[in-house]
Amino acid sequence: MGMKKTTSLKASFWKFLCMLLIGLIGAVAIPFSLILAGNSTGLITYANYSERSAKNLVPVIAATPDLTDVQLPMGCKYLILDKNYQVAETTLEGDDLDRAMEYAISGKINTNLNKQYLLVTRENEYVVLQYYIGSQFTNEWLYKHFPSPEFLLYIFIAINCIAVCVILTAKFAKNMRAQLAPLFEATRQVAERNLDFEVGHSKIKEFEDILGSFENMKDNLKISLEKQWHAEQLQREQIAALAHDLKTPLTVIQGNIDLISETKLDNEQRVYAGYITESSEQIGVYIKTLIDISRTVAGYQLHLEKFDVADYMGRIEAQANSLCLTKEICLHMEMGADLDALKADKLLLERAIMNVIGNASDYSPPQGTVYVTVQKADRFLHISITDEGSGFTPEELHHAQEQFFMGDKSRTSNMHFGMGLYITSSIIKQHSGQLILSNSKKTGGAQVTIKIPY
Repeated sequence: MGMKKTTSLKASFWKFLCMLLIGLIGAVAIPFSLILAGNSTGLITYANYSERSAKNLVPVIAATPDLTDVQLPMGCKYLILDKNYQVAETTLEGDDLDRAMEYAISGKINTNLNKQYLLVTRENEYVVLQYYIGSQFTNEWLYKHFPSPEFLLYIFIAINCIAVCVILTAKFAKNMRAQLAPLFEATRQVAERNLDFEVGHSKIKEFEDILGSFENMKDNLKISLEKQWHAEQLQREQIAALAHDLKTPLTVIQGNIDLISETKLDNEQRVYAGYITESSEQIGVYIKTLIDISRTVAGYQLHLEKFDVADYMGRIEAQANSLCLTKEICLHMEMGADLDALKADKLLLERAIMNVIGNASDYSPPQGTVYVTVQKADRFLHISITDEGSGFTPEELHHAQEQFFMGDKSRTSNMHFGMGLYITSSIIKQHSGQLILSNSKKTGGAQVTIKIPY
């Protein structure tokens, strides 16, 4: 099957953790390496550089009358006090000045700060040196414009660690998704009712096992469904064949009863002949329903042609008027402008529309009106049929398009089999359209909208 070498999910996680650990070590080591490189080149001082330099300057400061003659290390500041601890000269300010004064007077040092102090006693004055504990840039521009090297070190470590975690996690997630892609694709194919495909493979053993099980399930399901589809197809063909076969004896019965009816019959014989005629007509309806069921389930063979919608609906209106007149129902049809031409199966679409108009006329009250509106909107042809009946119940709105659903039995005659809207829906779906059921706010009756794309 061309399977590649697999690894376990546990090994994949361990590999990810090792890579993450190595990445984090690198994220910490690189900034430290840069600091060490700066130390070796003299660009960055060592952490105790200022302290050593300040202590080495103590005897020099004590012996030099003018402090400006002494070259102080970068970052070192001073406070000069007379013997009464009055400020004579200083480069300190704010809290730094207050701490230097406190150190000169009491010798107290705040150990939480990275700024430390030294007291130098001279002949007529005291000098307090403030020096920095930590690395510093030896370049004056870098010293003024950038934070301390330690602070930059922490920033770089944090950025590097976050970047390593994000990159490796994203890479790991992408790899996991790639290994799960065959499973996603397989489930999508099954959801689309396609069982004729090859299940892919994964490099992770657990995923590969699932895919293998999915492959077996798919194959078994395919065999089972093929048997079921074959049985259903055979059943439909048998029903269709039986329906067609029944038409022959039925025609003989109807022909003979017509001949009998033309002979001289007494009243009782004429009543019996009427029963036979009525029953044969009912059998004809049953046979037509059986044929409709078999055709609908198998799917209609569409004969698409392009036609002018306005002319087509004019012919539909003539048929609908004839139907409504026989039931003493008024038909009111409105057609919008620019209906253009539609490509569809004219006969099947006519049947779908007349099915809905027939239902509307059946459920309209005596002397009621059936409203038909035809308009073009959003590249769809909308044909809405509305009656003045009691409307759809919530159950009917949900199930009326299902096969054999008959809804309210009080509104359904014995000659209805719950196939009208089901057949209409099947025809419209084969035209890539939609059948929408609702209740009209205007009439309170049922409203059925046929929506077909141009």
